[in-house]
Amino acid sequence: MKPLKLTMQAFGSYVTPGTIDFERTEQNLFLITGDTGAGKTTIFDAIVFALYGEASSGMNKKNGNELQSQYADPQISPFVELTFSEGDGISRQIYTVRRTPRHIRPVKRGHGTTEEKETVSLILPDQTEFSRNKKETDEKIVEILGLTKGQFMQVAMIAQGEFMELLRAKSDDKKVIFRKLFHTEPYQKIVEELRIRCKEKEKDIGEIRTVCQTEVGHISVPEEYERREEIQELLIRVVDSRRFHAEDMELLLGELQQMCGYIQARLLGIQEAAEAAEQARSQAQERLNRAEQLQQAYQQLEEAETVLQQCKENAGEMQRLEQQIRTIRNAWEIFDCFELVQTNEKTVEQTETELKNLEERLPELVQRAEEGTKLEDAAREDNRKKNSIYSQVSERVGQALKQFQKMEDTQKDLEGQQNDLDQAKQNTKAVQEQKEQLTAQIADWKKQEMEKQAAPIQLARWESQQKSVERLKQEVADTKDLEEAWNRQKKTVVTTQQKFREASLEYRQEQERYEAMRQIFFNMQAGLIAREQLKPGQPCPVCGSLEHPAPCELAEEHSTLTREKLDEMSVSVEERRKEQESCASSAEAALELANEKEKQLKEALERLFGHLQEHGCEILEAVELALAEAVVQDEMQQLKEQEQQLNAEVAKLKQAQRHLQEAEEETEKLETQYKAAQQKEQEIHVALEGNRAVLKQLQREQSYTSREAAQAELDLAKKEKEQAERAYEEASKEAKRAGKARDEAQALQKRYRQDLPKQKEQALQCRQKYEARMAAFGLTTEQWQAVTQQYTREEADLFQEKLDAHKAQQAQAQGRYTSAKEQIGAQGKPDLEVLQQNLQEAEQVWKSRQEEREQWGTYARVNSESYARLMPKMEERAQILKEHQQFNDLYQRLSGNISGFRMDLETFVQRQYLERILYAANRRFLEMSAGQFELRMYELDKAGEGKNHGLDLMVYSAVTGKVREVRTLSGGESFMAALSLALGMADQIQESSAAIHLDVMFIDEGFGSLDEHSRNQAVRVLQEMAGGSKLIGIISHVTELKQEIDDQLLVSKDESGSHVRWQIS
Repeated sequence: MKPLKLTMQAFGSYVTPGTIDFERTEQNLFLITGDTGAGKTTIFDAIVFALYGEASSGMNKKNGNELQSQYADPQISPFVELTFSEGDGISRQIYTVRRTPRHIRPVKRGHGTTEEKETVSLILPDQTEFSRNKKETDEKIVEILGLTKGQFMQVAMIAQGEFMELLRAKSDDKKVIFRKLFHTEPYQKIVEELRIRCKEKEKDIGEIRTVCQTEVGHISVPEEYERREEIQELLIRVVDSRRFHAEDMELLLGELQQMCGYIQARLLGIQEAAEAAEQARSQAQERLNRAEQLQQAYQQLEEAETVLQQCKENAGEMQRLEQQIRTIRNAWEIFDCFELVQTNEKTVEQTETELKNLEERLPELVQRAEEGTKLEDAAREDNRKKNSIYSQVSERVGQALKQFQKMEDTQKDLEGQQNDLDQAKQNTKAVQEQKEQLTAQIADWKKQEMEKQAAPIQLARWESQQKSVERLKQEVADTKDLEEAWNRQKKTVVTTQQKFREASLEYRQEQERYEAMRQIFFNMQAGLIAREQLKPGQPCPVCGSLEHPAPCELAEEHSTLTREKLDEMSVSVEERRKEQESCASSAEAALELANEKEKQLKEALERLFGHLQEHGCEILEAVELALAEAVVQDEMQQLKEQEQQLNAEVAKLKQAQRHLQEAEEETEKLETQYKAAQQKEQEIHVALEGNRAVLKQLQREQSYTSREAAQAELDLAKKEKEQAERAYEEASKEAKRAGKARDEAQALQKRYRQDLPKQKEQALQCRQKYEARMAAFGLTTEQWQAVTQQYTREEADLFQEKLDAHKAQQAQAQGRYTSAKEQIGAQGKPDLEVLQQNLQEAEQVWKSRQEEREQWGTYARVNSESYARLMPKMEERAQILKEHQQFNDLYQRLSGNISGFRMDLETFVQRQYLERILYAANRRFLEMSAGQFELRMYELDKAGEGKNHGLDLMVYSAVTGKVREVRTLSGGESFMAALSLALGMADQIQESSAAIHLDVMFIDEGFGSLDEHSRNQAVRVLQEMAGGSKLIGIISHVTELKQEIDDQLLVSKDESGSHVRWQIS
């Protein structure tokens, strides 16, 4: 990614549209310079905002209304437009992104302000616009660049105050950045997959434990089993334990297997005894059943004999009853024939009488029917005439009544229209008065709106100032923290220097004691020679003298001094020396850290001074922290006082604008109502005149004098019509009745003449049948009548039922007698009590054996099933444990969860990339620092101790030959290290990913912390980098840089905002 053009309008301190053409610079390294607060950093903010929708600084985040220029007219819409290239050579693609921040603007209609949302558009290389959806466009831009905003800031844009974040970031923070840059997500996913698989195996083990504990709860131990207590103890341990102990389960399975064998053996014997008891019970039951059957046969025989004796005694009575039944039924059959004779003879007599009466009445009925027909014809003709007359009158009167109704309706319409016309005139006048009143009110509200017009802008500026002051307040607090840290570090310096002086004193004292004892020891060696080897007349082995006037004498207090004691003193001196060096290193590191914190404090105060000036605070010289805190507090107090007044002004403006908007709507509404009222008044007047003309025409066409006269003529015609209709209806009914009576009489006469001979024949046949029945049954009329009077038909049926029951009882008793005799044969009566007693005893024995068999069968079934289910589960658990151990060992090792090995797999892989980054970074760092410093990683064997230090950085000093933390570097050294690291990372990204083309780097300040030599070296390194395609821009106040960098972007600021122009060499 390489910026080509940047256009800003109403953005930050830039008001009028201004375009920065980065292709104008002839050298890829250029300087951005200008006064404090001129708007240099805003250029960076604009680039990052165009790409990501946020300003560049992570410490002072800005978006939305904060980016809208306070110098520009609210009518001007703020925007940033960036044209950049991606790739190089023939694959170079040009993109243009235009982004408008969230901002406040005046409403298009009416008065007041409204807030516009952030928008973004992306023009692709083919000049088509990408989706207008903001989220999709933002994602597309990240996809094109290959970097998020945070990653972009780390490797492409080193913002003011944030250039050391990556340098000092912990391993976990660097890991997130490197993951995106170098695509190491698969290694993270490997560790995560191992963790998931471990959890799954642990879940499977837990499920198996639950199943096993549940199954163990089913195990049942017989009370008489000799190892019952041991098994019960194992069961309790397994079921109640929260952890699964495989040893207890193995012991339990062994005991369970032995117990199942014991139960099976015991069950076999119990089953044999139960089968014998069941056989004995069955035999006893069978003997009792045969005896009970024999006893029942004897009882059946006795009962049958009794019934047969009773039937024999009742035989004569049954014969008489049978004869009586026949007589009763014959008498009733003759009675039925006699009833039929009487019915048929009575029918013949009635038919003859009816026929005679009908023949006498028939002539009169014929004459009456003829007269009725004549009267009906006359009434029909009269009814036709009256209906014709009524139709004519009705039509004439109907027309007249309709006209009368039209005249009345028209008259009512005239009255209503006159009222409507009066009301319409009143409405028109009322609407006109309301319009005049509203016009006066609108003028008053517009005056109020004009007076409060600037309130929203003032409030927006106040809110921006409020946020700015809040940031200043936080910056003051952060600076106070730095001051406190510096004071604490100064105390640490004093402490470590004191420890160094004490250690140095101890070292010198110990060294002096050692040298003294060492001299004494050598003297003692000479003394020994003198005492043992020097003799008068013999040469000295040292000087050769033959005379020895004053040989060395050995002091008694040093007689025990040996070389071993001298060596021990030498070791002690060396320890004191190392301790002195350690204290010296600590004091040096503490002093360097104190200097660094002092430098940070000064830089923070300078930044705070710059921010205070940018904010507009009246500070003429370098700021003191207490003064800055007082100034910020005073600013906050002033803002607090302004807040209530501004809110009140905005509320009044909104109220006036709301009234004006409502009045505008009300004006349109009243105008519509006024026009409608005028139109309605005209329409009513036209309708009124039309109805008056219609009424006059209707009055001329009317033939009746009044509605009542017309109605009277209609009523008379209707009355005569109704009378004729009633007369015709009555005559018609009478004619129909007479004709019906005549027809019915003639038909009945014919039927009687046809039926009478048949009825007589049937009556004769019934009489003959009746006489034949009496002869056949041998009963006279008096006899059968006497019988039917004495007995009913139902009594004969009851007698028959009694006879049939007697016969059935006799037949049944005879059959039971014969059956019982055959069953008994020659057997005697059995003794049931003895047999029942034998069966009860056998039943008790059988039940006892059966219960015992069921109990031990349950023991065998439950325990065998438990054993059969537990064995596979234990085998399955062993396999899962083996797999879990494999996954867990891999997970613990690759995730860095082993003590002493806290570095995870992804960090290990990323170290390879970091090693290449440091190789490229150290080429610049060594050159910038004149060979003094080199960035290094933690050694591999120490990178996992305590916590993950795999990506933590150390700095090696070629001067001291020692490695120390990067945070101990001074401000200038830290800047060079961070710059070198960023450059090295950019090189590695370019080499490792063809999808990421970072041909840009911006550096905001930091050069002021370098001495002349380091600054020259840093510029030379950047010039070498810019010799290719990479565009490098530097913001700095350092005067010397203006002489070293030819191409410069000059930023200035006046009352109309910020301005930029190129100064090309």
